[in-house]
Order: sequence, then structure tokens, then C-alpha cells
Amino acid sequence: MRIALFGGSFDPPHLGHTGIATAAAALLYLDRVLVTPAGRQPLKRDQHQSSFEDRLAMVELACQNHPPLVASDIDAPRPDGRFNYTYDTLEDLRDAHQDDELFCLIGADSLQTLRQWHRAAEALMLAQWIVAARPGFPLEAMASLLPSGVHAGDSEQSGGLVRVPLISGFRQQTLWLLPQLDYEISATDLRAALAGAPAGITERVLDPAVAEYARKHRLYTESCALRS
Repeated sequence: MRIALFGGSFDPPHLGHTGIATAAAALLYLDRVLVTPAGRQPLKRDQHQSSFEDRLAMVELACQNHPPLVASDIDAPRPDGRFNYTYDTLEDLRDAHQDDELFCLIGADSLQTLRQWHRAAEALMLAQWIVAARPGFPLEAMASLLPSGVHAGDSEQSGGLVRVPLISGFRQQTLWLLPQLDYEISATDLRAALAGAPAGITERVLDPAVAEYARKHRLYTESCALRS
């Protein structure tokens, strides 16, 4: 099987998330995309978040009409209180799916912070990476975004995809760049809309079941939206 990890805050999960994941699944023939909220993110340690249980419940609702997307708790908060690192999650996935082909899907914003990730260079070698990039993303910018010890080989374009070899010492992995797939949706604006800001935002970019869950459980009060 071809299995992709798609992690993030998902606070809340919106149609941009499901759109990226379903498009990536179609273009790369993925059998399953594990959409998993991150329990405790090191780069967002000061940002207010809904509980993991609420975010997972919303992801389950967001994925229910989008096969092969599956909500997953593989990145749940750790019993020892440690941060959730993508490197550790990919290691766990690799141990559990030794006969499967693994991918890791991220958005354009995550690509910008890749150098700050825990064991980023090693994480890039654990799976094929899929990056949903903004339209017009310059390939020459890739080198400045990769962590130390990893460099990009010559890219190839085929069928709307850009294949970029990633090389680290004697190891090589693949990064797939999916241009035109990034969605300009602000989670902050969504939380504000759910808290009672001007109507229209949620109907355009949020699954109605997710919006109903958020409102029913009063996840985004105005104070929460402002803190976020």
C-alpha cells in the first residue's frame, strides 16, 4: 500500500486540508491518507489550541466523505508530555508498515519552517515527501528551505507534478512538489467566524458537520479566537 501521513493542528480542519489531501491521493495514487492532529507541537507551544479529542473528532467529520482520507490518532499527546515530532511519528509508521510505501504530506507554510524541525534532515529520509506549494513557487527557493545536510538534485516535471530528488550523504529520497494545490484559508479567520464574526466564511470553506460540531461544543469563543 501507499500510505501518507498528513499532520497538523487542524483547529479546525477545513476544505483546504481535505482538498490538498484528496488531490495528492489522486495524483500519487495513494491508498490511504492518515489525517492526524498533532498532540503537542513544538513550533506552536504558545498558541491556544482546542483539545486533541475535539480536533480528532472534527477531523473524523471532515474525512467522512473523502475516501481515502482516514482520521488517525497516531500523533496523539504522548504520555511522557514530550512534544510530538514528525520524525518520531514517521519512525512509528515505518515500524508498523514495513512492507508499505510511506509518504509525508505538508503544506507550503510547513515547508517554510522545515529547517526548524526536530531531526529534519533524518525525517526527510524516512518517507517520500509531498509539498502542496503555492502557484508560482520557484524551484530555486528549495535549496534555501532544506535543512543542513540535505540538498536537492535536478528536478523533473511530469503530469502536473515536480519530482525533486533529495540527497543526504549516501541516502536519497524523493520530494513531490504539487503546484497549484495550496489553499489560501486562514484558520484564524475561521475561528473568528465560528465565534460570531461576519457570516459567509464558514459556509465556503468548512464542512457543515465540522462547523456544527465546533459551535455545539463552543470551541471558539471570541477570546479564544483573539488569543490564537
